[in-house]
Amino acid sequence: MSEDLLIGSLLALIGLLLLYGSVRSLITGIKIYRSDRISAREVPQADGVVEFQGTVEPEQDTGAFESPFSGREAVCYEAWMKVKSRHRTDVDGVEVGGVKGMDKPSNTEVSWGLAESDEARRPFAVQDGGSRVMVDPTGAEIDITDHMGESVLTVGTGDSLSEDAHERLQTITEDKAGFESDAETWDREDETVKYQEARLEPGDTVHVIGAEVESVPDEWGHSIDATVTEAVSDDQFRISEGTESGIVRNQLIQFITGSIVATGLLLLSYPPLTRAGMI
Repeated sequence: MSEDLLIGSLLALIGLLLLYGSVRSLITGIKIYRSDRISAREVPQADGVVEFQGTVEPEQDTGAFESPFSGREAVCYEAWMKVKSRHRTDVDGVEVGGVKGMDKPSNTEVSWGLAESDEARRPFAVQDGGSRVMVDPTGAEIDITDHMGESVLTVGTGDSLSEDAHERLQTITEDKAGFESDAETWDREDETVKYQEARLEPGDTVHVIGAEVESVPDEWGHSIDATVTEAVSDDQFRISEGTESGIVRNQLIQFITGSIVATGLLLLSYPPLTRAGMI
């Protein structure tokens, strides 16, 4: 395979994937914009798929859990562990690892590679104007971050996670909240690692779409007005941090920026693919 064909194909593939993701963002934004949002008070009487928003409150019996690396409370959680590495580069920034007899001066470039990721989620209530709707997040697409959350902790080579972090990892793993990685997997004393988190916390504004009413309490005066879960229909069950208008705006921004980058990559792929005889 020629170098032109390899480079052109790689640029075109990345561009097409970005374009696909951008179109998905646009479709999601349009769907949310056109959907009719109701108040939490109206959810128990709703028939079919519902959309609503409000403030996150922990479920009374189980509550929230502690995020392993930051210690902050959350009801939905995503974590990433990145490992630090160094690459030798020439003056133009082209990796030359393994090449001997370099005449050009060289330097070292630091990068962080993804080594582990996992998530946890727990049922929570959405409070809106005195009404509370319990949300079972099983099967939902969770949108609580931009790209891999925020960096909350860095542990250098030779060091290890604190005992508190180990206890929180052990607790969340045993909690049956979906976090399946063993606690030891997240502790690497022989490498420098960075931990990043995204959290849906008590008090956050949350938007729910694509759910349906699973049950309504029989007795009057119950603390929960209804419980919703993933809809049986093909509607996308989605839980997002923020308000409806903010989510639509973010989806539109993702579409525009992703489309611009994708178009640039596809244009860059044209010359090498042409030289390779593919176009």
